[in-house]
Amino acid sequence: MKRIISTLILVASLFGCQNALDEEVYSTFGPSNFFKNASDAEALLNSAYAAEQKQGTDGFRNILLMAEVNTDLLIVREGGLRGLAQPLEDFTWNASHEFFSTAWTRYYNSIFRANLVVDEVPAIPMDEARKAVIIAEAKFLRASGYISLYDLFGPTPLITTSRVSSDDRPARATQEEFVKFVTEELAAAADLLPKTQTQYGRATKGAALAFLTKFYLNLKNWNKTVETAQAVEGLGVYGLYNGAIRTDLFKIENELNNEFIYTRPHIASPGLGTNYLGHVAPPNYKFKGAAKTNYATQLKTLSGFFNSFHPADQRKNAFITSYENTNGQIVTLGVDDARSFKFPEDLPATGADMGNDFPVVRYADILLSHAEALNELNGPSQEAIDLINQVRAKAGVPLLVLSDFAAKEALRGHILKERGWEFFSEELRRQDLVRHGKFIEYGKGRGKVAFDYQVLYPIPQSEIDRNSNLEQNDGYK
Repeated sequence: MKRIISTLILVASLFGCQNALDEEVYSTFGPSNFFKNASDAEALLNSAYAAEQKQGTDGFRNILLMAEVNTDLLIVREGGLRGLAQPLEDFTWNASHEFFSTAWTRYYNSIFRANLVVDEVPAIPMDEARKAVIIAEAKFLRASGYISLYDLFGPTPLITTSRVSSDDRPARATQEEFVKFVTEELAAAADLLPKTQTQYGRATKGAALAFLTKFYLNLKNWNKTVETAQAVEGLGVYGLYNGAIRTDLFKIENELNNEFIYTRPHIASPGLGTNYLGHVAPPNYKFKGAAKTNYATQLKTLSGFFNSFHPADQRKNAFITSYENTNGQIVTLGVDDARSFKFPEDLPATGADMGNDFPVVRYADILLSHAEALNELNGPSQEAIDLINQVRAKAGVPLLVLSDFAAKEALRGHILKERGWEFFSEELRRQDLVRHGKFIEYGKGRGKVAFDYQVLYPIPQSEIDRNSNLEQNDGYK
């Protein structure tokens, strides 16, 4: 079995928390009788992984919609989910939107469990080398949670221990404090983590360096982006998927490939799988395998984006524009109605949950991040063009020529397009548009009343009410 996450659901339930500071224990196990041996240490770590992996319905849908439904990629129509998605699409969200509080709780729950590992494992008698790696994995998971919070809300409170009181009311970290903590945390983890793991899904040196690369990229620290991207490339572990068809990269049978640097593993089981396809499949879609759930909610791709692909681009083949329904009829989809089947049907799976793993960071992302940083530093160069062309060659599209890009701005614009073609449906578009200064501009271009401060979401109102020391993001009441 290639799965490691969700193997210890019991432990995950023992150490759940209602918010960043409140622990609720569901059994008689606790610090006095649990943190005793190497097995306990491994159980604690697996619990932290289970929280970090964002499984379940809200783990998929909330993060994807917050990342794409207010961009040039995605709209949501029909079904109960539309009511939650529409404010995001229309730039009319407020601090009471449930997606924000759910994300805040989810990430701080993950951080709490990682803190528990960092606090308790050092005192457990066990092999010291394995202990060091366990702690490094927990620090990677903790940094991952903080990066996700930063992407949505900006700097948030830095809670670095599980030994806190529900009476504590931490203030937000400064930008400098937050960046220092995350970068040092990932760098320290990278120093101790192995290049490869025997168990699929665990953090590695490459994963820590890749997260660091992406964090520096979104901070626009171009020199550090280049440095860490080169470190990932220099490991000799990763490469672009070697199959003849680019979209085959995302088939379940090809998940164990060296393009996926860090993944969100799924299994076809309630609460542990992904129900992505059930939200994307058109009405009465005839699934090819076992019976599947087809939700009323429809996730649709905007035609402007769909039509932007080169005709030869294999990546466009991930979309369907017509389908056979359960009555045997062929239905043609119309404007703004193509569907991204990037993560294909898990044929044996039944019901809503499928076993498609989600690539949190891929080697293609490192190559394009490296190219973007080089362009920002020095303008168009053959080195940057070559990095982009590695990805384009796999997609079957004509290679770029340096002479076609006379200035930094021209190549920057192409890189943003390239990232859209490569990473649609992978929860990256909003942050890419924000980094390129296009998020608000694109929203206005779609007729939305969007404001500059909306590059960040508001701190959840429930957290503001709970913690008088939390300051709301600018622009939100």
